[in-house]
Amino acid sequence: MTGRTGKPGSARSRKRGFALLMVLMLVMVLAIVVWSFQRDVARETSITANVRDDLSAAFLAQMGLVRGQAVLRLDEQADYDSLNETWSKPVTWEGETFGEAAAVEGEESTSAPRPSLLIVDEERRFNLLCLVRGNEEQRKKATEVLTRLIRICRREDERLVLDGETRNVRRKDDQSVSTDMLVKNLVKYLEERASEDSEKLELTVREAENPDVRGMKKQTPWQMLTIGELLQVEGWTRELLYGPPRQVTEGAAAEPDDAAGKNWEALSDLEKFERKKSQIEDMDQRSQDPNPLGIAAFITLYSSGRININTCPREVLLALDERLTWDVVEQILTARDQDRQEMEAAEENGGTPPEEEPAAEGENTEEEEDKASFRTADLAGYQAFVNRANNQAQEGEEPATLEGFTEEIYTAIRPWLAVRSTVFSVDSQAKVGKITQTIRAVYRRTGSNAAAQPTNSQPADQPAQPAEPAATEEGALPDEPKIRLTLLFKDVVQD
Repeated sequence: MTGRTGKPGSARSRKRGFALLMVLMLVMVLAIVVWSFQRDVARETSITANVRDDLSAAFLAQMGLVRGQAVLRLDEQADYDSLNETWSKPVTWEGETFGEAAAVEGEESTSAPRPSLLIVDEERRFNLLCLVRGNEEQRKKATEVLTRLIRICRREDERLVLDGETRNVRRKDDQSVSTDMLVKNLVKYLEERASEDSEKLELTVREAENPDVRGMKKQTPWQMLTIGELLQVEGWTRELLYGPPRQVTEGAAAEPDDAAGKNWEALSDLEKFERKKSQIEDMDQRSQDPNPLGIAAFITLYSSGRININTCPREVLLALDERLTWDVVEQILTARDQDRQEMEAAEENGGTPPEEEPAAEGENTEEEEDKASFRTADLAGYQAFVNRANNQAQEGEEPATLEGFTEEIYTAIRPWLAVRSTVFSVDSQAKVGKITQTIRAVYRRTGSNAAAQPTNSQPADQPAQPAEPAATEEGALPDEPKIRLTLLFKDVVQD
């Protein structure tokens, strides 16, 4: 009996082909299911990692903010604020392990991320709200100051010394909105913003054009909340606020993450933080750059309205009065920054900073470190101000002079000047993985940690006895700082 064999086209052959097709389809379906499952697992893992990094970055940024509060509250200088103080210098995290259990004692951990901290006093800037506060004369002067400040930032002022020579780099055929119109639109915006029942705002960029009517409803007691709100004012562009993209030197190789040629809106939060930091630290070099500057670095909404002469940049000083010359302002900056520049030069050259030099025998070692910064007494009168600008004592053979600076100019700028800052902004940023968290807070600082002067109750015929130190228990906590911080504004940004 002969066995049956499957022939091509027979029923058994067709069944085998169909079974093979089903197996292939099943394998394909299983592969799709496995791939989909792996994709979902990878996505969930990535989401979990991002949530973890987000929380870590948020806690680190908050920790940096607390560190900034501590720095401000522990300030021991009662009568002035300057760029020589601790709050204006980079914050170190030496000794911090950031919760790393594997951190070895005596060895600094390099794997834990460190938050970046930037503390800036708002009194170094011009307060835009001065345009709508005070009496008519004060508002007029504030309008003139802002007008000059915008012209300086746009490189229209003839007093500027750019790249070593006096020149005006603004083109005569420039069709952008005029400075006077920018100020006019801002004043109108602030006045309408302050009105409780304001619903419409009419703005005009150029007199020949039809006005732009915008709907707006006041929802907060603030006339403005942030500098970014200026973009709602007609003519106030991002280039005016943050400056045009900086030109990269021809032939220089730019780093892949270099943000020099980017617009402000194209920057990440990390790049914005670094650019803002560089603007503060490099303000002297930036003042002589012929390229227009962003005005956002020179304006604020939170200060008392006074200008701290110890911290303000050259642009703000020049804007206070049109009669102030570049050389006079340069003399003032040199007088206030002399100690700081000598200390930085000594540290860069590997030498000993002036305050660390050993004192000679019999020399008073309690002399203040910061001798060049302006004090309240230096603003008492014209001659006292000139003496300080020349770094000369009050006693001298002949009164010191400052060429190009008269008592009339001093009288005009004196109401603007202060030596102590009361409002500070603290920017804390932390990056963990791909997540960047930035917290910006503005505080008003009140009080003082200066020790009260002891009263001498000794009889006149007996020498005063030195005060004995107060007895403290071993391990006791230090006294609570008397300085208090009041939160004015807080913003959380996630990149």
